[in-house]
This record gives sequence, structure tokens and C-alpha cells, in this order.
Amino acid sequence: MAKIGFDYEVDFENTDKQGGGILPNMYAKIWAESIELKETNDSKGHQAEITFEVQEPEAYKGKKFWAYWTIVHADGFNFGQYKYGKPMFDRLARAVDVNVTGDTDTDELLFKPFVVEIEVQEGGPKNDGSGTNYKDKNQIAKFFFEDSAAKEPVPELGLIGDGTAKRPPFGGGKARPAAANDNRPASQAAGRPASAATGGVAKKNPWSK
Repeated sequence: MAKIGFDYEVDFENTDKQGGGILPNMYAKIWAESIELKETNDSKGHQAEITFEVQEPEAYKGKKFWAYWTIVHADGFNFGQYKYGKPMFDRLARAVDVNVTGDTDTDELLFKPFVVEIEVQEGGPKNDGSGTNYKDKNQIAKFFFEDSAAKEPVPELGLIGDGTAKRPPFGGGKARPAAANDNRPASQAAGRPASAATGGVAKKNPWSK
């Protein structure tokens, strides 16, 4: 186990801006089986290497996929991998109802099931002149929250269509549009801070009512 060990605070806004063999495109209940924190290659931040394991549907139980999210970086949102990884880690924290701070142990995020859309990211061409492509990979496309601030229902688990849909590689085609949903509390959607809707009383988690 490992403590986060550096300054960290969940940015609630990030949680609502909604990727063992390749899993099909589907709605599934998963959990984080392990989280390792490692320094980024440029030594300016930290990356969470996460193993996710499917719990439902039963036909895919035990299947795993992996994520590598940069969750802290000195360059902030100017660093592309942080711009993607920080919001994803924030959504994971909300999905398992853990308000992550520098004192949070990664074990607190493990083995807590939540529902997501799993998508297939098609591998794009390698830049080594080989003419070959990277392998397809699974990633979380969307989190479905079950806290009191969630604005949409959790979908029925199972394949989406025939499960064969893929997100085109970066630069290789038109990606699917982002979901037009907004799970923020009405006060935040209107541009007011959450504290304004709660009388300034601090809550356990920023998404709790």
C-alpha cells in the first residue's frame, strides 16, 4: 500500500467531463484491483498505474485492463497526459466515494465496484517506420455515478450494440462525440460554488449532498 504523499485535492468539475484480451464495448461493473504510483519519465510528476477487473457481466468477470494516468505534474494542464489523467483519477475517486488528499492511501480506492462504459481504442500507426500499428486497447469511456448528485441512471450492464464499436486512433478519424450529460449539482452547473448551495457547510466529499 502507499499513501498519495503529495498535495492532492479532487477537482469536482473534472468528474463530470465525460475510455486478459480486448473487452468489447460495453457497460460493466468493475473495480480497481491495484494502484501503483510511479514518477513520470520527466521526473516532474507522478503517474497512477491501475489494474481494473470486471465484476459484471458474469461472462466477463475476472477480465482485466489497465490505465496509466498522470495525476500530478509540475506543468499542470499544459502537460497533455495530466490534462487527461487528472480528471480520470478524480472520477475514479468520486465513483468509489473517496475524497482523495495527500494523506489518502491508495488501498482506500481498491475493490470498490462502480459502473463504467468500457470502450475499445483502436491502435494507431507506430512512428518507427515499421508500417505496423499499436495494439487496440481498452479504456474507460465514461463513469456512471451513484451519489446523490448524479443526474442520470446507471445503465443496464452488457454489450453496447454488438460490442464491436471502436474509437478511432488519435488523428485517424472522427471520434465519438462526448456524452451530452451533466452530473453536476444545479448550483455548480449554474456557475456557483458548491458551498453556496450548502450554506458554506463542508461536506465529506465535494459531490455529496
